[in-house]
Amino acid sequence: MTYKKRPTTLSELKRRVENYFASRLMPVLDKNGNVILDKKGKPVKKIALPYTLTGLALAIGVESREELFNFKDEEMQRYIKMSVLKVEEYAEERLFSKEAFSGVKLFLSVNFDRWKNLDASDSDEGEYLLPESVQKWTV
Repeated sequence: MTYKKRPTTLSELKRRVENYFASRLMPVLDKNGNVILDKKGKPVKKIALPYTLTGLALAIGVESREELFNFKDEEMQRYIKMSVLKVEEYAEERLFSKEAFSGVKLFLSVNFDRWKNLDASDSDEGEYLLPESVQKWTV
C-alpha cells in the first residue's frame, strides 16, 4: 500500500476529500439491474459505504483522525471542518435507523464532543424518560 503525503494546497485537499466522498457512492439500480438516471442523464447515486473519520484521514493523507485538525492554513482548516461535519451528519442521520442506533450513538459520542454527554443507560428499546417539564404536558 502506498501512502499519500499530506496535501499542501487547498485545491489538492478539496480533490482528495471530494474523491473520498464520491468513492462511498454507488449507482441506484432499478428492479432489472439497470442504472437509474436523473433528468440530466446522470446516474442517481446513494451512499453504499459509510463515511468515517478514519477513511477521510486516509484519503487526505494524514496519519490520524486528530491530525485532520492540524492544518495551518485557515481555508484548509475550514474545509476539513466542513468535511468532518458531513461525516457527523451522515452518522446523525443513521440514528433514525433502529438497526444502527447503538453503534452510531457510540461513534458520535467517541468522535464528537457535543455528543459525549449521551446517557449510557439510554435504551434503544424505545423506552425513554421525558424531562419532568415535558411529562406534565403529555396526554
